[in-house]
This record gives sequence, C-alpha cells and structure tokens, in this order.
Amino acid sequence: MKEVYKIMRFRSLFILLLLISFVLAPAAALDFAHADAANEHSVPESTGQAETAPTTNAALKITEAPSVTTAAQNTADYKVKLLRKESGKLEQIALEDYAAGAIAAEMPLSYEPEALKAQAVACRSNAIYAREHLDASLNGADLSDYSGAHQGYLDEAQRKAKWGGSFAANEEKCRAAVRDTAGKILQYKGKTAFAAFHAISCGITESAKNVWGNDLAYLRPVNSAGDVLSPSYAQSIAVPVAEFNEKLVALGCEIKDGKITVGKTSLTDSGTVASLELGGKAVKGTKVREIFNLPSAAFTLTLTDVGAVFDCKGRGHGVGMSQFGAQTMAQQGTAWAEILGHYYAGTELYSAPE
Repeated sequence: MKEVYKIMRFRSLFILLLLISFVLAPAAALDFAHADAANEHSVPESTGQAETAPTTNAALKITEAPSVTTAAQNTADYKVKLLRKESGKLEQIALEDYAAGAIAAEMPLSYEPEALKAQAVACRSNAIYAREHLDASLNGADLSDYSGAHQGYLDEAQRKAKWGGSFAANEEKCRAAVRDTAGKILQYKGKTAFAAFHAISCGITESAKNVWGNDLAYLRPVNSAGDVLSPSYAQSIAVPVAEFNEKLVALGCEIKDGKITVGKTSLTDSGTVASLELGGKAVKGTKVREIFNLPSAAFTLTLTDVGAVFDCKGRGHGVGMSQFGAQTMAQQGTAWAEILGHYYAGTELYSAPE
C-alpha cells in the first residue's frame, strides 16, 4: 500500500506541475503568433515530422544480458576508447571510471542521488552505443569528450581542479551513482539505446526525429513539467539588427526595405520551432538556434527597431532525459529506474554479467 500511495502521490504532483507549466509558460504557438513581427549529444541532423509518443512512468524491467552482449562481457575489463578534444590523444578508460568522469562533466553534483544514478546509466549506455556505431572520423576512438558531439568527460586531475576542496565529497557522489547502477545499460528491443539527454526541456521533451531525423521509438515527447521551476527555464537573447541580417542573408534569406520579414511558423508537438519563414526562406528551428547560439529551439521571435529578441524556454536539444526534470522527479522520491522509464519509454535495463 505504501508503494501505491507513493506512486499516486508522485503522479498527482506531476499533474499539478504540468498545470503550473501552462500558467507560467503559455504555449510557444500563442507567444509567437502575438509577436510584433512574427550542445551536445548528437546524431546526423535532418528535418522530420512531429510525433506523438507513448507516456509512461513505469520502472524499467531489469534483465541479465547474455554473455555475448555487445554491452560488455565484463564491466571490469571493458575499456572505452576516448578521443580527448584538447590534446588529440586517444585514451582507454575502464567503463565504470569513464561513467564517473562523464557524470562529473555532464550533471551538477548538487542533484539528488537518484538523478545522478539515472545519469550514470545514460552515460554508460552512450559509451556502449558509440562503440556499436563507430564514427570513422574519430580514428579508432569510440567517442570524444566534446559534449557538443558526444558527451563530456573529466579525468581525476580535471575533477580535482574543478571541485577544489569539494573534491572528496563530489567524487563519492559520482562513484556512488556508478556503484549503485554497476554495469547497467539501456536497451530497446535487444539493442543498446542512444540515451540522449539535455539540461532543461520546454516542459515537454522533443522527438529525436524532429531534431536529428532519426525516428527512435524511445526518444519521443513526454511531459517534463517540473522543468518550468528551473531558474534557467526562460531566457531572452537580443541580437543586433546588423548581426541578425548578416547571418540570415548568409543562409539565403532576402532583405526588403532594410528588413528581413518573418512569415509562417511551424511548431512541433512539443512546442519547439520546426521551421520559420525568414526573408522568404524556410529555416529550420534547429538552424536558427545554431546560428544565433540560442539556449533551445523553443523560442518566440520579436523584431524591434534595433534588432531581434528571442524569448527561449529550456536549454539544449530537448531530446531524451531532461536533467532538471530528472532532478525534480528525484526530489519527489522517484527512483532512478523509474526516471529512466519515463524519459526512455519502452527501453529495458540490462545488466552485464559479473
């Protein structure tokens, strides 16, 4: 009965947070319509159509992986081949040590233990996924430590430099998250899942197809209403008119009477900008985010006499697990496996043999 009450209490709070999100953060479609004039963990980018995803808060099923699994025959022996962006060197790092260093680079250590555990599984899964989908440009490495393309990683020396006097406490948080999820990875229908994650969603996560063109059933929109409570949820970015015009002209947009007109806008089901007509040319929302270095593609655009203002919601590409969303779920007592089950619907947890 206690477990049922706990689940019902969480779901009631989740619904309440979702209602709050509609009050505090109106839909992007409405914001954009009333405007005056109108990074990470990636796979190849292309456009796609909005999708409707299954939603679930069910905890993942844990299954013992076959000894021949590509995940890792033995996590103690498995080495991640990592290309260090700064030095250009290839390092081989034990999987569990790598997971600890990836957590340190990717998630605030002030987050709850259950959120850190969910992050550990995501980072470990991505290392395995990268080995199974090698990028020839990495010259034999599984992945790099560049978070804009793969996921970040900090070695022990870098962690000591970053945390200073808090090293011992933060190191134990990372190691505990790794120990408590030892060897666990996400799989979907027997294959290692690409466990994309981002800092803060706009309130609903985004489809992988809309961001990268890959239709992955476990990376479709789910509610993440707690994200609206983040201090960094909403940001305004001002762009001077000269920069605004210059960057868009370079994309083939036309200037008329000294201005770039803003026309029809297409939104995804999550409320992010799929495409936007600028100067007579349809430009993808992800491209606009890229060229103007916006926090996310969930934005509204207002033109002024001196330039443009992008009002953005969330941070990151919006696909997969929202880290702040995982934090809010953990704060409400949600276990790491249930967090993963929510953000990666349909996946299962596999455990490599000891």
